[in-house]
Formats: sequence, structure tokens, C-alpha cells
Amino acid sequence: MTFLYPSAFWLLGAIFIPIIIHLLSRLKLNKVEFSTVRFIKKLESSSIRRLKIKKLLLLLLRILCITSLVMMIAQPVTKGFLPGWLAAEQDTRLILIIDNSASMSALNNKKSNLERSKNEAMSLMPLFNENTQVMVAQTCPPKILFEGKTHEPELRNSIKSIESTASYDNIWHVIHDLITNQKINEPIKECVVFSDLMYAPDSLLIKGIDNLDEWKFYFIQSPPIFNNLAILDVTSINRIKTLSQLVKLNTEVQNSGSLKRPNVALELLFNNQRVGQVISEFQPDKEKRFLFQAYPEEVGILQSKIILPKDDYALDNAWHLSIPIMKQIRCEIIGADSNDISILEMIFKAIDPDKYFLTVKSSIQPHLKRVYLNDVDVVVIHNIHGISKDGVDDLARFLDEGGGIIWFQGESDQTNFHNDLITKLSFPKAENIINAGQGFFTTKIENLESDLLNDIQIRRIDKELPEIYKYMKLNLESNHDIHWKLNNNDPLILEFSKGTGKIFYFPTLLNLRWNDFPIRAIVVPLIYRLIVLTGTDAINTAPVLVNEPKWISVEENKLMNKWEVWFPSGKVEMIVPEYDQEGIKIINTNELGFYQVYSNGEIFTSFPTRLDYNEFIKSSINQSDIEFLLPSDQTKWFTIQDKFSSIFSETRHGKSLWKIFLFLTLLFLLAESIIGRPQLKNMKDDQN
Repeated sequence: MTFLYPSAFWLLGAIFIPIIIHLLSRLKLNKVEFSTVRFIKKLESSSIRRLKIKKLLLLLLRILCITSLVMMIAQPVTKGFLPGWLAAEQDTRLILIIDNSASMSALNNKKSNLERSKNEAMSLMPLFNENTQVMVAQTCPPKILFEGKTHEPELRNSIKSIESTASYDNIWHVIHDLITNQKINEPIKECVVFSDLMYAPDSLLIKGIDNLDEWKFYFIQSPPIFNNLAILDVTSINRIKTLSQLVKLNTEVQNSGSLKRPNVALELLFNNQRVGQVISEFQPDKEKRFLFQAYPEEVGILQSKIILPKDDYALDNAWHLSIPIMKQIRCEIIGADSNDISILEMIFKAIDPDKYFLTVKSSIQPHLKRVYLNDVDVVVIHNIHGISKDGVDDLARFLDEGGGIIWFQGESDQTNFHNDLITKLSFPKAENIINAGQGFFTTKIENLESDLLNDIQIRRIDKELPEIYKYMKLNLESNHDIHWKLNNNDPLILEFSKGTGKIFYFPTLLNLRWNDFPIRAIVVPLIYRLIVLTGTDAINTAPVLVNEPKWISVEENKLMNKWEVWFPSGKVEMIVPEYDQEGIKIINTNELGFYQVYSNGEIFTSFPTRLDYNEFIKSSINQSDIEFLLPSDQTKWFTIQDKFSSIFSETRHGKSLWKIFLFLTLLFLLAESIIGRPQLKNMKDDQN
């Protein structure tokens, strides 16, 4: 047993009052006249002895009554979480951490878990001594909102000021940073954490903490969410995005609640217009996959959104995708001579005879010393005889900025190709020329679902596969994906990446001495698809997690334009480009949804933000999950419920016993009153 207010024991000095009165009463002599003394002996042996016992009993009851009253005032409790008999009046440091991440916006009984946590946090403050030094902190972004004493009015205001966010809370990192503060030297150190605690810490939690064993932790979890469906992932199956191609979206949905959800409508929206819907039933803790297909209505940035009906957690009910439907692709052809370039120019003209969406320029460069591709989306390099280190660096920079390369490798002295082409750009190493002689190599498609050939508009594709007479033998690496093979399993088309750019590599030329590709019907749709795949604006429209910076690449001739960013909430901010890096950097991405970037008042690009996967609802951890870092004698776990502050208080200091001592006080007082009351039968009337 311990006491919340042990200083009240000074009042025990009051027990000397009845003792002093008792002693003084013994000194007081009452003179009584007797007619005879023959009854004195009998009085000594009976009445006088009972009177003495009665006085001693009354003295004891009065002492017990005062003692019980003082014990009640001292607030006795059973043994609690805090150490020491006088812990309640020792100097205390309290760190109060409130998780305001995305998942804390989930509703429970029509009230968010964050609001419930804030209310309960304020209800706990009166339980701490008024001299307790309190630090209040939030997790998103990590910030100390208040430092002071419990009686200061700013304390409640700081808790009320915490707002919900769509961000990820690194709760364990926040705890570590706050408790490693060297200014904390109070003997009692407590940390109260309000969070849903959906993931366990790692060993970094205790790194650099010398006095961890001095801390007491209270983890206060939010109640579980019963009604929640979540869109876990949406991926685009086809990479080619044009008006004539279906947009195919593979969608994964999970019921992370505990309720069965019948007749749920899952909808697909293109630019806020519904283009698809499916009705399904979801069992608790089960996942389902759906495939949406729809044609885009116009070129430009297609804002696609898949949504679920409202439930207890709104932030995982929508998935946003910015899909660029290509309007124009800027291409450059680089070849060793005019014959190499002329074949490609004819193919480009067949793809876009009216020059509607392809702009093409050509240059003859047998050896690439420098490559200037500032205003180019796709470069087609055919049969060059060598490349310098500077040329490789130019291509690397081009790929890092999201450019695409279509490369046709011919018979050349490989010593003229700088080794950085292999080590820096991951190009395959060319070994030697393979010649079919009087025959030819047939080809086979490695994957019929490949973006290169899936749904290609050719009636009999097996009749249009080329015959290969000569090709370059390659030494491949694990990052080289093969789309097309020869009948001897050597590759015909490779795909690999550098940075955010893509490279498609042919170990043969568009030349009738090497193959019959140029006269096959498949060559035009194949080159068209390669151009679309490599020229799509995938960087600027790529999603970012909430609160991660977004980089937008901008052509040099547009850097001086007026740039604005429209937030999902409708807020507008002016952005100053970074001229030396030819782009703009958007730092403030703290909202979920589509961000739209405008150049001189016209839409330039759009990108979505995503909810961090740690903020999708899942089961909370428990005490056993962190015992390897924080032993059970240092932690207490709670779930927010009715009369939570009373439960917290009893756990912290022990169960209150003051009512027992109040009852004893009244009992002793009643007994003293009964025993000490005058006996009417022994009282004589004055007339007698």
C-alpha cells in the first residue's frame, strides 16, 4: 500500500489531543460526600474499574477515528506501477505523445480515434501532481507543442491544437528522440503514448539511451475498427496509353474490418466521370482482385480514381492514378549514314503520316562524341561505330531525366565503345557476330502478353515474324528482360532501365542483309509501341507518398514560365523553378489526391499522392511484441474505454482505498458515540 498525499500524515499529531484530554481528566478530582464508606470497597472492584476501562476504550476509539480520517486524507492505494512509497510527491517528468497520423482519423462510434485520444489525454492531466513537468508532442510532423507544468492553461490548448494528417507516424523514432533529451533529470520519468500502434519497433528504439530502465511507459491504444474496406493496390497492366488502347487496371481490395460487407460498389472514374463499376461482397479479413478496362476519352493527363463507399476509415477508400495519354512525342534518329536514317524515317512516316503526334529530327553521327538531347523524349540510335565517355555521360543524364533509347547494334569494333556503356548504363557486352550463312534463324515470342505484342493489330502475327540472317552475340546480365528470342534462344529484343529511363536493345539492324524486318508488316506497329513505351511522361506523373518531395522535369525553354501547383483541397501555390537543374521541386505534398501543375495557366502535368502502407489498418501489436526491448515491468497497456481515466489512475498508483478508511472513521465515531453516551438510569434528578 502507498499514499498519493503522504504529507497528510502530519495530521496524525492530532491523536495527542484525546490523549492529553484523557490525562488531564485523571488529574481532575471530584469531591463526593458519602454518608458511609462501607460501599467504597465494592465500588473499587466493580463500577470504578468499568469506568476506567470505558475511558480507555473511548480514548482508543478517538485515536483510531483520527488515524482513519488522516489515512483517508492521505489517499491510500494498493501497490501501483510507480516505484517508491513517496512517489506521488517526488519530482516527475511526463512526456505525452499523441499520434496524429492518417490511421488515427479512423472513426469509432462516429468519433475519430485522434479526438478520443485528445479528450482522454486532457482527462489524465489532473491525475498528475501540479508540479509535474510536462512535455506534449505530436508525431506528424514530429513537434513539441508544450513544455511546462500541469496547471498551465496552455497545456490543454496545445493538446486541442493537434490536427489529423494523412502522414505516416514513425512513432518509435519520436519516442526515442524525446526520451534521449539530456535535460530530463527528475527521479520519476513517465511516457504516455496515445496511438493505434500497428507495427513493432526495432533495436534502434533503445540505441543511445543510458537510463532506459528509469522510464515507465503507458501505451494507450485506440479501439479496433470494425467497418473498413481498403484499396491496397492498383496497377496498370498495359504500359501503352493511347486513345486506341484500353486502360487496364488490376485492383486489390481487402476487408480489414470484422464485419461482412454485402453489395459493395467499387467504381472507376476517369476525370471524375464514372466509366466502370462492380458490385461484390467482402468477407472479414479477405482480399479480392478486380480488373477494370476502359478507353480514355482524350489525350493529355488522365486522372483515374478507383473509389469505395464511405466507412470508418476514409483515407484508404480511394486510389489515384495520373495516366499520360500521349499527345506528342519528340524523337531523334541518329545513324551512321543516310541509308540507316532513311529506313527509320519511312517507318516514322508510316506511323504518323500527318505528323500529328510525332516530331522527328535526324542526324548522321558514325561516332557519338557528344549527344545533345535536351528537347527529346526518344532517341533511336542505329548502327553507330563507337561512343566516347562524354557520349555515355550524355545518355546517362538523358535516361535519368526519363528519356528513352531504342538501340540497334551493328557490326563494329567494340573497342570504340567506351566501357562505361556497360558498367554505367548496363548495356549488354557484345561478343561476336553470328552469321546464318545460307540459312536463317526463326524467331519466337517469349511472352504473348508482352506490351510489345499484346493486342497488336496484325491478323496473322505468326506469318509476320522476321527471319534473322545475322546478329550480335551478347553477354547478358540479370537485369536484361527478354521480350523476343531466336530459335536458338539468343535474344532479339532486350529491355532494361537506367534511372527512370528505358532502353530497348536490338542485336541486329533494320537492314535486309541482317534480316527481313524492313519488309514485314510487324515492324511499323512494333516501332510505334517502342516509341510510346519509351516516350511516355512517366516521371512527372509518377505518384509519391504523402509528405515526400516531388520533382517535375521541365524543358529549358519553359523554365521562365509562370508555375502554379493546385492542391487536392483547391489551394494554389506559386513555384519557382530550379533553373540549374531544369525542373521544379514540390515540397508540400501533405494531402491525398491529385496535384496539378500549371505552366502559364495551362495544365502541364499532374501527379497523385499515396497513403503510406504503414497507415493501412491492421491489427495492433501487444506487450509481448516489444518485451525484447522494453520489459513488462516498465510498460502498461490500455485500450481507450469508458471511465478510462479512473482505470489509468488505479493502474498508475494502485486501487484507491480511501473509502475503506472513511467507513472505518464513521464506524469508530459511531462506536465512540454509543459507548460515550450518558446512561440515563445512572443520572439522578436534582430533586432526589
